Amino acid sequence: MATPRKNVTAGIIMIGDEILKGYTQDTNTYFLCRTLRSLGVRVSRISVVPDEVMTIAEEVASFSTRFNLVLTSGGIGPTHDDITFEAVAQAFGDKLQPHPELEEAVRALGGTGQEKLVQVPSTARLHYGTDPETGVPFRFPLVSVRNVYLFPGIPELQQRVLGGLSDLFRNEGMQFHLRELYVTLEESSIAAILTEAQAHFGRRLGIGSYPDWSSNYYRVKVTLDSDEEAAVEEAQAYLSAHLPPGSLVPFVPNAVEHAGEAVYRLAQSGSSQRPGSRCRFSTSVASPPSQSWSSF
Repeated sequence: MATPRKNVTAGIIMIGDEILKGYTQDTNTYFLCRTLRSLGVRVSRISVVPDEVMTIAEEVASFSTRFNLVLTSGGIGPTHDDITFEAVAQAFGDKLQPHPELEEAVRALGGTGQEKLVQVPSTARLHYGTDPETGVPFRFPLVSVRNVYLFPGIPELQQRVLGGLSDLFRNEGMQFHLRELYVTLEESSIAAILTEAQAHFGRRLGIGSYPDWSSNYYRVKVTLDSDEEAAVEEAQAYLSAHLPPGSLVPFVPNAVEHAGEAVYRLAQSGSSQRPGSRCRFSTSVASPPSQSWSSF
């Protein structure tokens, strides 16, 4: 029996003065959006807020009522400006209190100055993930309150946590399909065709158009995105028929990287290419790196 289709939405709240001031380049938004979409979750809104308890609390309270899932990033460390736990407690009328399991985890980590890590909202839940590569359980849990999940802002830690707890967010009833087409013409010359295509497919499909001025091979990348695989196939056929002949070109992003990976796989397989045979390189969207969080 097929899993019923279900639309699950998410809101992401990035927390930190360093992002708003331009001191830190935000890579977490890209990672979270890409990973959640691969899990069948539709990211509906992203917000960046400063290190202010009231501002964070208001945003969390608002997001929690508007989206199925809320993910916060940052502000859960041991220093004075790590105030996410306090803000989330205020958002839901909770009190901050030490959690026995977190106290034990902090003792296991050793060192000093980490007392703040154990003070969480009174209704907090703890989620212990397992490294999918090694099977080693993480020593420190992810904290959540209601439908709000509080992630560390350090990119490496965040990737490990979500990699080890992906089943918490996986939406089995939804799968998104993406096709990328590369066009040699200027965007203005294909705008009318893309507009007609979007009108033809309506809400079944999203068509994106992204000029690339740095490429000497193509001018526009066109994306076809849908939760219906058939719609993506139909849209590709539609554009192939309506765009000027020869304007669609084959293109493999990061071709050198993919070629290296293919050669490595070929070497590991122990097979060899016969004279005159062709080596075919296939590309796929790589899963986010997932490493053991046992060191934290």
